[in-house]
Amino acid sequence: MNNSRIKRRLNEIIYQIARYLEILFSMIILLVIAVSIIPLMDDFIHISIPNMDPDVFTQFLSDALTLVVGLEFVKMLCKHTAETLLEVLMFATARQMVVEHLNTFQTLIGVTAIAALFATQKYLIVRPGDGPRKK
Repeated sequence: MNNSRIKRRLNEIIYQIARYLEILFSMIILLVIAVSIIPLMDDFIHISIPNMDPDVFTQFLSDALTLVVGLEFVKMLCKHTAETLLEVLMFATARQMVVEHLNTFQTLIGVTAIAALFATQKYLIVRPGDGPRKK
């Protein structure tokens, strides 16, 4: 009996260490995102928007959406819910579709994946306050 109590306490300690490390990594990622916004804003200020090259715009969009995916990832680390996981997956998939110039079949797969994620979020995720649906 004493052995199981020690094992349980050790598991709690390991869990707490993992949780604090997770918070530390979230703060580090947030710091990197905050620092990465500076060159992104500098690019935005110095780009002539009416004369913008499509490749420059694609790179800017890629960088901006990468930061958004990073923010969503931090939210997922802080709030362990299926809903935040689905949001990260949706943003990452949408970023990939927007930034990469995919062929028609790959785009169809991406759209199908996002539709499946939305359907999962709508029909399989139970939120607090959601009662039974009335017909």
